[in-house]
Amino acid sequence: MQALYKFYEVVMIVSNKPSLAEINGEEAAIMGMAENDDGQWCYAVNILNSDDGWDVMESDLQSTGRMMSREDFYDGESVTVEVDSITGEGKFKQ
Repeated sequence: MQALYKFYEVVMIVSNKPSLAEINGEEAAIMGMAENDDGQWCYAVNILNSDDGWDVMESDLQSTGRMMSREDFYDGESVTVEVDSITGEGKFKQ
């Protein structure tokens, strides 16, 4: 089954689940998605008003018809990690 929502799509949380009461009615952006063994989609969302991350089932979301972009969330900076070939431990390379 295909996912209903796309990465960075703006959705509204619409649920009567007590576990989602805190974010019900909030707008969020899709940041990740996964399909379970039953074919149901779960989404990692970023609540736009608080910048909090939540996991929400597809049935608890409603499209707003708006999209954001990757650049709205990530500034393009990255880090380099150096891995010790003997221990396998990594550390930030400066």
